[in-house]
Amino acid sequence: LETLDLEIIRARREDLSLGVLIADLDHFKAVNDAYGHLAGDNVLREVTKRMQAEIRPYDALGRYGGEEFLILLPGCNRAETEDKAERLRKSIIQLPVDTDCGPLKVTISIGGVASADWPEDTANQVLQMADSALYRAKEAGRNRTAMADTAEHEEAHRPSLELSSPGPQEE
Repeated sequence: LETLDLEIIRARREDLSLGVLIADLDHFKAVNDAYGHLAGDNVLREVTKRMQAEIRPYDALGRYGGEEFLILLPGCNRAETEDKAERLRKSIIQLPVDTDCGPLKVTISIGGVASADWPEDTANQVLQMADSALYRAKEAGRNRTAMADTAEHEEAHRPSLELSSPGPQEE
């Protein structure tokens, strides 16, 4: 996340775009439940290896959550970001992952955004848009890529409702 902040600053300073992807392994909980956490860890390592092979040396790849990955693509506009997302997705599905339990078919869903589309957005807004696009990819059947659009941008800029907690109640 620190790298994301730095890359957004650099993209603005140099008037470049920054592609941001959130990739999520489809049905990963089922892998852990059916085959155990050792097999799940093996899947995570192999997926990471395949994604690293697809990105450039100066791109950034990190684990964002349990089975989610954040990929930063400096200098990539919307079309280039979407193309890279599709190449990443295809690199995962092309071969099953070998585990002690046998080969497992693994797929990922990816949500993406390019900062040039909305150059003034904060890191949190960019992440929210990529996450919303990821959710849309999953809703559309998984094993696909979705890029943030105007609806995600508007959602990321919608004021959040802050609920104030009631004070101590007297009885």
